[in-house]
Amino acid sequence: MFSVIIPVYNGAKFIDNAIESVFSQTNSDWELIVVNDGSKDNTEDVLKKYADNEKIRIINQENGGVSVARNTGCEASKGEYIAFLDADDVWHNNHLEVMAELIEKYPTAGLYGTFTRTELVTGDVLEKAEYFGNSEEAVFLEDFFEEYHRDKGAKMFTVITTCVSRDAFVKSKGFPKGCKIGEDLELSLVIAAYYPVVLSPVGTATYIKENSEATKTQSFDPDWGFFERVKAIYADETIPESKRENIRKVMEWFSMRRFRHYMIDGERKKARQVYKTIDKKEISKKDLVINALLKMLPTAVIRKVFYSRWRGKA
Repeated sequence: MFSVIIPVYNGAKFIDNAIESVFSQTNSDWELIVVNDGSKDNTEDVLKKYADNEKIRIINQENGGVSVARNTGCEASKGEYIAFLDADDVWHNNHLEVMAELIEKYPTAGLYGTFTRTELVTGDVLEKAEYFGNSEEAVFLEDFFEEYHRDKGAKMFTVITTCVSRDAFVKSKGFPKGCKIGEDLELSLVIAAYYPVVLSPVGTATYIKENSEATKTQSFDPDWGFFERVKAIYADETIPESKRENIRKVMEWFSMRRFRHYMIDGERKKARQVYKTIDKKEISKKDLVINALLKMLPTAVIRKVFYSRWRGKA
């Protein structure tokens, strides 16, 4: 059985659409747990109409943030596999069916990801995962980090098209609390450190950028907690040495993003400290040139360039 977790905060206008997209699934072996995370609008009233439905459990709690809400839902769930949906997005009716097929074919994986159709603020729509090119086959990755280092397009899934085994979720210790942005990425990377990952090019959900507040002005948190958490993974000898080395390579790339976002925030001292620690051999020549230019530009110009590129995009 799938446990579907939907956290919601002030989502009265669209929570119905998310819930109905779960009801529309061609796979009916699921339970739904909606966690109302201290909404101040009439979300609680909207959810009352589902109170008598035996497939749904509604949990109302004080506001603690999306990570806390998802963890609350997971702790209350019973399914062997956990799937996530946000209140402002919708699943296509094939989502759980595709997940069930992937699980049956690749039962040892800890994380399964499908493609998220994305509606951008600009009106453009991303309809396919470029990572797969013209291939329609799912891929099984024993070492996700090796592939992610080779092609960052491998992170083509989002939290709403992520399904994890209960064992993997417990091993990961859940979503990190207090994370501004990137809590779903951190969960994915921790699970990928210990389990194989399966990726499918099939589109099974729609992410509506206009509805999202989390990523409108920020694409990365330079104080992301995974920079500290990953140190324990480096030291964990139960993880193959080759995989730990690939994790280090991926983290060099994240450190470069950290450097750039400190520059965007005007934290030049922190940016310089981070840049000194980066293994430049793991950074492309193009990125090295961009980084050199950033160090010469004033903060106002860096911000202007960033927001012109980021605003309205996924």
